Amino acid sequence: MQTIIHRFRLFVHEHDDIPAFHAAYLVGTFLAAAIFNLGFFLVLIIAHMCLDIVKYHDFHRYGWMMTWRAVLFESIVDIALFLLALTFAVYLNHTFALAALSGVLRSELTIARAIGTIVPKIEILERTFHLYSNFRMYLYTPHPDLKKPLLRIHRWSLITVWVCLFLLGLAAVLYYKHEVDLLRVLQQELVLRF
Repeated sequence: MQTIIHRFRLFVHEHDDIPAFHAAYLVGTFLAAAIFNLGFFLVLIIAHMCLDIVKYHDFHRYGWMMTWRAVLFESIVDIALFLLALTFAVYLNHTFALAALSGVLRSELTIARAIGTIVPKIEILERTFHLYSNFRMYLYTPHPDLKKPLLRIHRWSLITVWVCLFLLGLAAVLYYKHEVDLLRVLQQELVLRF
């Protein structure tokens, strides 16, 4: 067992020097983003947030206000990416208003939907993989910018969250008399399936 653990640690330390690892990692990440629906990525984000609660409240002994700030600080980008992908999935779904469009426009919207959902999924997956591959450093090191004002990426993430929440609320109005289609899209995207 010690030999297996030693070899795994050696691989973790030297994997950046292996070009085949990078190629396999990129292909695997793309395939995972294409295969799994948004519900899987929601579970990843929630698991990350739960780890942040344990890290900051139980391990570093921060108060609840600082713990929630840290959780938001570390997860706001993932939340923004998730909501962006969900917004693309809702607005560019094939069941709503695409029947009247031509085949060329439908294929362009399919490509836009794929880019709008797969790219955020890839980013969420990479951020989660980075967290778990450096778990010891993650657990023992609080975020360095935690006590500073919000960074630019966090402000843009908050703006993205609010815009996506507004657009998702607006989707309920746009899907008027087609609420079943909206619920079907949300179920398709958020319910875990394997």
